[in-house]
Amino acid sequence: MVLSVVTAKKRISLYLDEALKSDLERLAKIRKRSLSNLIEVICEEEVERAKNSGELKDA
Repeated sequence: MVLSVVTAKKRISLYLDEALKSDLERLAKIRKRSLSNLIEVICEEEVERAKNSGELKDA
């Protein structure tokens, strides 16, 4: 079965250590999120932190 998801979001490839992937999958399950959504939320939080600290300036 092939599922097609219609979204405006961009797809990326990501290489992770197996142990990190496993931990992220467990955390996603605990938080009732998909792995993809969990990684997106973590990235959003880190970018916001970088903006708030001045490390990353709005373009």
